[in-house]
Amino acid sequence: MIGPRTRGTGAAPTRLRRALHVAAVTVTGAVAAGALAAVATLGGQWAQRWTGDESRAVAAQTREVAVTPAPEALVCPAPARLRKGTDVGDEQFAAAPVATESHLAGLVTGASGTPTATRLGAGGLEGDHPFELTGSPAAVLRADVDATAVLRAQPATGEAFRAAGTLASVTTDGDLRGLAAAPCTTPATSHWLVGGSTEVGASARLTVQNPSPRPATVTLEAYGPSGVVALGGRGSFVVAPGEAVVTRLESLAPEQSRVAVHVRSAGARVNASLQTQAIDGLLPSGTDFVAPGAQPATAVAVTGLASAGEDVDDPHAPRLRLLAPGQEAGTARLSVYGPEGQVTLRGAEEVALEPGVVVDVPLGGLPEGAYTVVVDADVPVVGSGVVDTPGGLPEDSVLTGTPYDVAWSAGQPLAEAATGPDGELVPPDPALGQLALPAGARAAVVLQAVPLDRGSDVDPSGTSTVTVRTFGADGAEVSATELELTAGTSQVVPVADFVEGTEPYALAMDRTDGDPLAVVWAVTLETDDGTETAGTLRSVVVPAAARPTPGDVVVREVDAGR
Repeated sequence: MIGPRTRGTGAAPTRLRRALHVAAVTVTGAVAAGALAAVATLGGQWAQRWTGDESRAVAAQTREVAVTPAPEALVCPAPARLRKGTDVGDEQFAAAPVATESHLAGLVTGASGTPTATRLGAGGLEGDHPFELTGSPAAVLRADVDATAVLRAQPATGEAFRAAGTLASVTTDGDLRGLAAAPCTTPATSHWLVGGSTEVGASARLTVQNPSPRPATVTLEAYGPSGVVALGGRGSFVVAPGEAVVTRLESLAPEQSRVAVHVRSAGARVNASLQTQAIDGLLPSGTDFVAPGAQPATAVAVTGLASAGEDVDDPHAPRLRLLAPGQEAGTARLSVYGPEGQVTLRGAEEVALEPGVVVDVPLGGLPEGAYTVVVDADVPVVGSGVVDTPGGLPEDSVLTGTPYDVAWSAGQPLAEAATGPDGELVPPDPALGQLALPAGARAAVVLQAVPLDRGSDVDPSGTSTVTVRTFGADGAEVSATELELTAGTSQVVPVADFVEGTEPYALAMDRTDGDPLAVVWAVTLETDDGTETAGTLRSVVVPAAARPTPGDVVVREVDAGR
C-alpha cells in the first residue's frame, strides 16, 4: 500500500519515486470496482509479448482485462398513501371513499440470469416469494403491489443492458384522487426533487429508501420562494439497511407555496421520491409523484407539458419551476417548442434567478398541444414542469366545483453534441433510454429534437431520426418504428399506434440517423375516474437512461514518479 509522501533527505525517497509505477484504468462499462481488482492481479505481466492487436497493445503499454459487471438495482417509489388521521368524518365527505390501486411494470434486457422484483427489506412482494421478470430477449413484468419494490438484475458482459421500472398508483375519488406515476431509479448520493407545496391544504410526503446492506446518513436541503429553508437538526437522519424513512415536509418546512428538496447521503446510496397531494376546500386538487430530476446544469429540458389553450392568467395553466441552488444570481433563457414549432411567450423569454429561490414561470397563453421547454442559464439550475387536468364529479356527489389532477415532469439533462478535435460535431449517445408501461393506463410518447442554436432570432433547423421499439408480454420485440423529428417541433404518438392487436409492456428508443441533435422524450399516462369526462387522471413519466454496455476494461501502465 502506498501511503502519503513524507518529507526528508537521503536516497530513500528517490528510490521510492523510481520504483513507483501505478496502473491506470479506462473503464468501458460500469465496472470500476472490478477493474481495480483486476489491476491487483496483473503483477509483472507487462513484459509479455503478443502478435497483431495484442502486440500493439503492448507497445501502448495497455491490455484488456475481462471484468464481471456489478449487479444493478432500481428502486421504485412507495405506493401513494393518505397521511394518517386524514380519513375521518361523515361518509359523504370521506377522504378515502375508494381504495388506491398500485401497479408495477418492469423491463430488463441484456441480463445474465433472471431479474427479480422484491420488497424493500425482508421478504418478497407476494408473500415470501419475489416476482421474476419473464420473457426473451427482454424480461418484463406487470404486477399489483402494495409496498416499495426493488428491481435487481445482473448485466451480461458485452450485452446492451437496459433496465426500467414504473410505479403507478390510481385513486378515482376522494382526497387522494389522481394518477401518480414515476420511474424506478438507480440509488445515488444526490437527488434533486423539484415540485410540490406545503401550504395549508397541501402535503408533500418525502420517502428516502436505502436498498444497500449499509446504513446511510441523509441530509436534506429545502428551498422555497424566499430561499433556503432552515431545517436545523431535523434535516439529518439515518436510514437503516433495507429500510425507508418518510418525512412530511409540511411539518419540516411549512407554508411554502413552492418547494424543492436536495437529498444527500453518505455511507450508502439511497433513493428518494416526493408524493404531492392537495385539496381546495373539499375538492381534490391532484396527486402525483415528484421523481428525481437532472443534477444542476446550465441546460435542462422539461417535456410532456400539455396545454389546453388556457388563458395567460389562468392559475391552472402549465407552469415551469426553476431553482438556482448555488451562491450566484443568474438569468435563464426559455425556449418553448410545441406542435407548430417554437413559440414566444411574451414576458417569459428570460427569468431572473436568485440564489436558493424557487420560482414558478406560468406558461398560460399557449395554443392547445404538447410542449417542451429548454432552459439555458448562466448558472447551474434544476427544474421541472407541472400540468393541471380538470375532471368531473359523480352524479350523486354532494360537492360542487371542478376537481383537478396534477402531473409533474422532472427536468432532464440535455445531452448535446460535442465538438471533435477537428471541429466536427460528435453526436450524443445514440441510446435514448427505455420505459416500462404500467397496466390500466393509456400511454403516449412525447418527443422533442432540440435545436443546436436556440437563439430567439434563429429559426430551428435540422432533423433527427429515432427508432422506437416495443416489447410484448413475452418479452419479444413487437415493433420497431422509425420517426423523423424536426428540430423545434414537438411530436406526440400514442403507444397503441406502434402496434396492432398487442398491448406493449415496455418501449426503448435509439437515435438512428440525422443531424446531431439532442432528443428528449417522456410518456404521458392517462386514465378515467369513472365520470363522464374521459382522461381526467394524468401523469408524466421520464425514461430511464441507457447504461454503457458492460465489457472489458483497458489497463495502462504509467510512471507516476515522472
